[in-house]
Amino acid sequence: MAITRVHHVGLVTEDLENARHVLVEGFGLSLNEHRTPWPDGAQGYDGTKILEFPIGEMYYEIAKPGSADSAPGQFLESSNGRGGMYYVSFASDDLAGDLKEFQAKGIKIEGEWDGEGPVFLDPTTTLGIRLQVTSDDTYYVHPYYRGNGTCTGMAHVGLAGRDGNESREFWTNVFGLREDFSSERGKDGPAADRDLSRAASDPVHILEFPVGGTVIEISHPTTTESGTARLVAERATLGNVFHHTAPFTPDVHRFVDQANAAGMQQIGSIPPKEVSERATGWFHPRTCMGMLLEPWNRPPGHDHVEHTHGAHPGP
Repeated sequence: MAITRVHHVGLVTEDLENARHVLVEGFGLSLNEHRTPWPDGAQGYDGTKILEFPIGEMYYEIAKPGSADSAPGQFLESSNGRGGMYYVSFASDDLAGDLKEFQAKGIKIEGEWDGEGPVFLDPTTTLGIRLQVTSDDTYYVHPYYRGNGTCTGMAHVGLAGRDGNESREFWTNVFGLREDFSSERGKDGPAADRDLSRAASDPVHILEFPVGGTVIEISHPTTTESGTARLVAERATLGNVFHHTAPFTPDVHRFVDQANAAGMQQIGSIPPKEVSERATGWFHPRTCMGMLLEPWNRPPGHDHVEHTHGAHPGP
């Protein structure tokens, strides 16, 4: 397999002006006006208008549907106009080879591939989530568009799943990522290194799959009453569902202050900076374009680099 990194995270919204406000004023990112000038943006998939906001080695792509009848338009309607995470795009340095191997393992593609451009995979064959694969274009954003330094990359892209073994089988044996076994937590109780208030009310079994400079993190509820359990019961009918993104910020307190000033709704609170500079924040989807947000500054798992260096340890 030749998946190299997460290329971008695709969101759908009905309000590009609000999206720009949240990502620029709230996150401290910049709109890449070279590729997607304001206010016209660029032509995207399925008739959408898109804006790109770089974050480390990838970017948030914000798309406004051009038609209510299109797939992204229907997604927007199904979310009652809130929008949210629509797909995740992965970069490949051998797109044709990866697609051939995916298809041999039962993954189908949507429509006809032109042999060059990005291709969406059929969600019914990818645990119910929409994934895209595109050729790695060695995306390096110009320093002018790197924002104010609050966010320096993506710590992880968070999913929720109904069964850990099912998620592990797909993301390793089918999609070809390697698991960071040192980061598995919560299987036998609340994850000790997570926010304790969340661990108590939303106990989950977490698996992590490093890819490039980020991680695909999948949370599996261990009770039936938690918020994640309800989300999985309602929307992970085929196995997985998008849950949140976690932008990496060297100073979570700075991010929280900036986001609150921009009108984003914080969930709970974080310890004062004089108590701990390490923190994990949460922000409500209703003020983040339908996307649950978890800014954090935790270090990577011990085996994070094993997917590119040497043999990977077993569980």
